[in-house]
Amino acid sequence: MGWTRRSAVAPGGLMAGPPPLSTLLVSVPMEKSAFSYRFGSAEFDEARFELRVAGLPVEVERRALEVLDYLLRHAGEVVTKDELLREVWAGRVTVDKVLPNAINKLRRALGETNAGHIATQARIGYRLDGPVTRTAVGRQFTSPLELAAGQPVPGRANFALLEQLGRTAGSEVWLGEHPKTHELRVYKFALDTTRLRALKREVTLLRLLQDGLEDPSRVVDVLDWNFETTPFFLECRYGGPTLAAWADEHLAALDQPARLALFLQIADAVAAAHAVGVLHKDLKPANVLVWGGAAAPQVRLTDFGSGHLMESDRLEQLGITRLGMTVEDGGAGDDATSGTPLYVAPELFVGHVPTVRSDVYALGVLLYQLLSGRVGQPMAPGWEAEIEDELLREDLRLATDGNPLRRLAGADELADRLRRLDERHVALRARREADETLRRDRELLARTEARRPIVRALFAVLVLGVAVAIWLQQEAVQARNAARVELQRAIALTRFLTEDLIGRVNPLVSAKGADTTLREVLTSARDRVGTRFGAQPETEAVIHQSLAAMFSAIDLLPDAEKEARSALALLEHSTSTSDHQGLQARAVLARVLSRLGRRDEAAQQLETLERLSAPLKDEPHARQRVAMTRSALLVDRNEFAKAVEELRAAIDGMDPAEPSVTALRDLLRLDLIHSLAMAGKLDEANEAGRQLIEEARGRKQQDNELLIALTRLAMTRAQGEDHAAVEQLLLQARPVIEARLGQSHSRHITLLNELMGVAFRRGDWPRAREYAQQVHERARAKLGDAHPLTYVTMVNWARVENEAGQPAQALDKARLAQQQLNRLVGPKGPQTQDAIFVLALVELQLGHTVRAQALIDQLDAEVLEATRATGNWPAGIDALRGVAMQQRGETAAARKTLDSALAVISADEESLDQPGRIYLVAKAAREKLR
Repeated sequence: MGWTRRSAVAPGGLMAGPPPLSTLLVSVPMEKSAFSYRFGSAEFDEARFELRVAGLPVEVERRALEVLDYLLRHAGEVVTKDELLREVWAGRVTVDKVLPNAINKLRRALGETNAGHIATQARIGYRLDGPVTRTAVGRQFTSPLELAAGQPVPGRANFALLEQLGRTAGSEVWLGEHPKTHELRVYKFALDTTRLRALKREVTLLRLLQDGLEDPSRVVDVLDWNFETTPFFLECRYGGPTLAAWADEHLAALDQPARLALFLQIADAVAAAHAVGVLHKDLKPANVLVWGGAAAPQVRLTDFGSGHLMESDRLEQLGITRLGMTVEDGGAGDDATSGTPLYVAPELFVGHVPTVRSDVYALGVLLYQLLSGRVGQPMAPGWEAEIEDELLREDLRLATDGNPLRRLAGADELADRLRRLDERHVALRARREADETLRRDRELLARTEARRPIVRALFAVLVLGVAVAIWLQQEAVQARNAARVELQRAIALTRFLTEDLIGRVNPLVSAKGADTTLREVLTSARDRVGTRFGAQPETEAVIHQSLAAMFSAIDLLPDAEKEARSALALLEHSTSTSDHQGLQARAVLARVLSRLGRRDEAAQQLETLERLSAPLKDEPHARQRVAMTRSALLVDRNEFAKAVEELRAAIDGMDPAEPSVTALRDLLRLDLIHSLAMAGKLDEANEAGRQLIEEARGRKQQDNELLIALTRLAMTRAQGEDHAAVEQLLLQARPVIEARLGQSHSRHITLLNELMGVAFRRGDWPRAREYAQQVHERARAKLGDAHPLTYVTMVNWARVENEAGQPAQALDKARLAQQQLNRLVGPKGPQTQDAIFVLALVELQLGHTVRAQALIDQLDAEVLEATRATGNWPAGIDALRGVAMQQRGETAAARKTLDSALAVISADEESLDQPGRIYLVAKAAREKLR
């Protein structure tokens, strides 16, 4: 409630302040008969709204007693669920299980001997069974009091009513004044039994706070109360205007530090209340009183009528009578959402029990309002623009996080963060300076390190050249007639190494010298291969094949394809494409084509490779080559379960002790970690990642920072719903991947995609949408409009828009992606099926039932399950069908289909921080069928 009054009186208590003097309502009181009901060993008194069992009072929350009252008035009749919801929760938003919860509380309160009187009528409602006796006990008052300014305060003749400060459906609040001393007091009158119980609870909690707090002035000063005769009231000392009224006059004069100091008084008062075991549950500007001007404001908390006692034995320890408090729950109030919706923590709307973190949420909203100057206004999307200080934005996000597990643990923690704001700014500046220094050092290191891969590559080629030279030398001994030819080949290879590769980083040869990149060296060398080896096609083919592999490693896929085809063409004209070099060249080409999105061509090359390798099936290298190529195509098609077996076969076919295959084996192990995670084998993926990191760290004389970063990236999908673990892996990997590979590399795009996944699962839609757009735009720039991954990233962008509640913005993206994927990979392709699912869901939300149904008919659960094993795809498709049926008015079929689908989906979705849109849409459709 809220009220205000500006008056120069001493501070000391409750609330007040000045709307203009309101028109007083004087009405004829309305009464209704009240009865006492007896059934079994229980007795319920309507006038007192009191339940007794075996002669002893039992406290039950208000809503549950109202259910009992209604059942008693219709004893022996079946009362439907809808009727109870309408009569008891009229006009209120309720959670699904609010009525069953109330019934369960009633049965517990009645005890085993009486619980059976409340019978459940399956799928219909409830009935109160057994003999019930009814006795008239008096009248219930239900109307406002006939109070007017100038009258004596009822029961306090030495004080006169001055003005009405507030009025709700259950109470009136008046300011009273002593005619001689002009002392001001505030009187809260109860108009019904609900408010009477709240007044009793407030007295109990205020007495507890006044006795338990080191500084009792943090809360209002309760002076007296009357709960014996009507009108019932609570008497408090006047404590100044509400925060809302005070802010209208003084807040604009306060700078940010002064506003923080004011808020810290509020936070300290709440923390002190929590320390003695009291939750407020209705923190808002109307329940915060401020005495004094802008120079030295003094804050008090008021209105603990919805409060909650966390330790029920606390009252007994202090010898305080339990007025209005529930024995079972310590006085939790009428229900978990009894506060003002703007300040109520999200978890309370779905039936969670109030905690300290619930009050912290309300404090976060109050902090935002004070900092922005918008007291009483909600934290609408985009609120961050009104808070310039990034650390305060962080504090607000932590205080108002929709997930209570991520929210700050207490008011004292929030207060501590604010008190250390200057210290945190100093630390932040120091950290950024250190990061900037580290960034510059890394850039310097990267320029140095950039030369290392070149040297390694050149050394590898040099080793190859030496081996070839030795082989040529041996051949020359055996065939002197071919000596001159082989000598020319060796000379050409040596000149290629020294002049075309190593020479390109010589400052006297290249303008860039030591700063020459690997791409520039490889491109320059490629242009000289034909000149050097025109008369030696076999050697030229080997060089082209090596260049193809290296171009592919640095994401220059068109160049890689060109080199692989050149190697194959040379081998076809010289010897045979079925020897070792020819098969290796074909394997490289197949993998490059798959990465380019040309899957049909890649499949043709794989088929040819398998056919040509068949005679060599007993040769380990041949089996390993086929398995590696097949696994690459399976990964690109998202067939991860099948890819796992092929990757294992490829890795097992390599000798881990052979240095020449270490890099290739590492890449295959990275693909295996990712595929295991995507196939749902999370433990195996984590163990494989741990082993690779441990092995990399143990390698001597090698720089393995990039391999460790890539392993962490591959492990992200293996962390399940542990968002913090995923984010930690990504943040550890990101600077290394950016520095070593660049922001346009496919691995960096993958990392951005994983960051989008973290934001998606957390429901951080602004960040998720930003990452989704970046991933799509970078993938499109890199791969072009003919690559399937360009449209896979567009599907993900559409999915994020839709999950964020923007189906209209998702529609065009989802349609285009589905059309292009259908063209590129076919209607049964896993990516196409995923796009169809997203588009069907969007169409349903926009009411396009016919279009949606046509899409639903194309879905194949087996394909989707093979792509991403969840076990829920069949139920998800049924959920889409059920929603379409509901939209067409097929009530019975829709109800059956939705019930079946939700029974499967709910088990997973209800445990998530952010339930999926398919679940929310299906659940909403089912609600419409009740």
